[in-house]
Amino acid sequence: MIMYEELRQHACFKLLDECIEFYDSLSYSTFGYMSKGTEMLCNLDSDIFLSISCSLKSIKRNLYDGRINDVYALIRKYYDVIIINIYEIVLLKTEINIDNFIVEKIDKWLKGKEKLPKSKEMYKLILKCKDLRNINKIINKDTRYKNMRDRCNDHMHYNYFHYMQLNSRINIQNAKVYIDVINDDLLDLIILHFAYLFTLNGHYMASSDYIDCLELNIEPEKDSQYWVAPFIQEFFNKFIKIRRPDISKEI
Repeated sequence: MIMYEELRQHACFKLLDECIEFYDSLSYSTFGYMSKGTEMLCNLDSDIFLSISCSLKSIKRNLYDGRINDVYALIRKYYDVIIINIYEIVLLKTEINIDNFIVEKIDKWLKGKEKLPKSKEMYKLILKCKDLRNINKIINKDTRYKNMRDRCNDHMHYNYFHYMQLNSRINIQNAKVYIDVINDDLLDLIILHFAYLFTLNGHYMASSDYIDCLELNIEPEKDSQYWVAPFIQEFFNKFIKIRRPDISKEI
């Protein structure tokens, strides 16, 4: 099924473009940070952000072609990689100490020697993280993420026959309804990732101006070490503050 032309103008496509650009920029800006707790020379999270960008491109392509069911399989994948990303950050933060410079569970995963725990187990660690206590309270004050997870699972496992048909048969009215929900789900996921990530790794927000000046032997502007990268500030103002003022206040 080819997506109806008027639906290809849906705001969801613009959102996907902005999210792709955000993750591409984030991957580039965090590349220079070393991932402590592993033997990787480059930044683990930078690779994860780039992978997410590619998955979002796949979502956009499938949505453009009208494959609603496949889109939800990829949204489930996006959800999972957010949990993986936050899990590895929490684990690396909590298990590194003077006697333990390498976190084996993550290092072995990177080397293909060990699988990560199931999503439920990873999420339990995220819920226990002291640094995420306030954010977790806000995130879990309603059931939007549980409902989204259930929705993704229903599509993934073809729990209803008509979900299977969403790759091949759909009328324009129903398509609009599904794309509206997809748009909301994507917004909620990027907000979830943004909230967790920058609560744990606030330095990822940093603008490069201060370091750039030092490398060029130029006196940095006063307090420029505290500046936030423009692409992060713009994304925060446009999406997080508008859709989730409670989360933006906490951040």
